[in-house]
Amino acid sequence: MRLWLLIPVLLAVVLDARAPSAQQVNFVIDAKLPVRDTELPYTLDLNLTAAAPTRIGVGALLDLREIQKTVPEQLADNAIIDNCGLQVRLDDLNLKAENDAIGLDGDVTITIFECSRTGERDFHRGEQKRAILANMSTEATVELRDNCAYFKLIDLTLTAPEAQREQLLQDDTLESVKELTLAAVDLVLNETPLCPELPAELASLDPVYDKGGPREIGEGGLGVFLDGSVDFSPSTILDILTVLQQQELIPGPP
Repeated sequence: MRLWLLIPVLLAVVLDARAPSAQQVNFVIDAKLPVRDTELPYTLDLNLTAAAPTRIGVGALLDLREIQKTVPEQLADNAIIDNCGLQVRLDDLNLKAENDAIGLDGDVTITIFECSRTGERDFHRGEQKRAILANMSTEATVELRDNCAYFKLIDLTLTAPEAQREQLLQDDTLESVKELTLAAVDLVLNETPLCPELPAELASLDPVYDKGGPREIGEGGLGVFLDGSVDFSPSTILDILTVLQQQELIPGPP
């Protein structure tokens, strides 16, 4: 067997992976997504396939269903926007994947306050003018940058009760809230990219992902796929052999 066909088998031995054939290896890695002062768990399902004498194809499926369940609970009753004259609170959020799209919908409370300037950069929030319960719906996609997956909102729709819609359209409140919400959410999403890290045994492989996007897992389950490759160099092969020797799975150097 050629050495490049042997590499996936060696990886399977090192990581106790499932090896359906000599040219393909699948294994599952528990990972965490750092989000400000907390970490959200997800699962990385990695597939390595022998593709060429010096290259291994890499397919990564990030199973985000646990995040899909916990994020709405953590965001409930939190303010998306909170400035002098405007507060937008997220009352409810539902995330659902469908084929290669991610849908988000929920209820928000838009509260408008009196706001007066008290200095060059200082403002004072006054009395509440009105509060509106609106529905928010949007779709998200995934952008691949620097080997990381970034979520990005495609657009956002806000709808308000009929009784308040005319006034909101007249003073352009919904459009302003929409623009501010998109900016605020995009800021958070840009701070929390998904950058899958391999365990120490595979760190030297350093895969390069060149394609990615949303992927539905099961019925409505949120996932992200990444496709790429690994260029095998002699040093990479030596690293893998060293791990095998350290674990006494193959004889050490004479």
